[in-house]
Amino acid sequence: MVAPLSMPRDAVGVCLLGDKLYAVGGYDGEIIFLHFLTLSFILGVTVLEGPIYAVGGHDGWSYLNTVERWDPQSQQWTFVASMSIARSTVGVAALNGKLYSVGGRDGSSCLSSMEYYDPHTNKWNMCAPMCKRRGGVGVATCDGFLYAVGGHDAPASNHCSRLLDYVERYLLHAFLKYIVWKHHFVT
Repeated sequence: MVAPLSMPRDAVGVCLLGDKLYAVGGYDGEIIFLHFLTLSFILGVTVLEGPIYAVGGHDGWSYLNTVERWDPQSQQWTFVASMSIARSTVGVAALNGKLYSVGGRDGSSCLSSMEYYDPHTNKWNMCAPMCKRRGGVGVATCDGFLYAVGGHDAPASNHCSRLLDYVERYLLHAFLKYIVWKHHFVT
């Protein structure tokens, strides 16, 4: 049995750092939880080279492009460079020393765009977009590839979304200096 959260919450970001599971942000129906510098829920959370990163989200009024890093040594949150695009319901993952921010919603529509953060330069760069726009996309890495799984395609004005069964795999061809998304169907 695993211990419950200190308080119930929805739209929480979760990651594993060492042998601990961290819950970041979230919403209980009345309160947006502040566990870092920005009030945020429906954000992306991942670990990159030690620190935890909290990416984008929504503060109840605005879609966010802010990014924060939690240093487990100092136990402090700091801002790093903001993303180029505000994203809520964003998928995030770390791959090859970079943090990838995939899809999400910008307040008017679901996004197909993707960008990556380099912690050594503190800069974001745009990447090739996914084939399909989607918010709430699940993102994970396996065997050196980045996968984007599922999501929805609801416009901001309509919360009735069509759930998606798309699976795309991101291929990085460093020697050719280009990147592509490929459709893969899981059976």
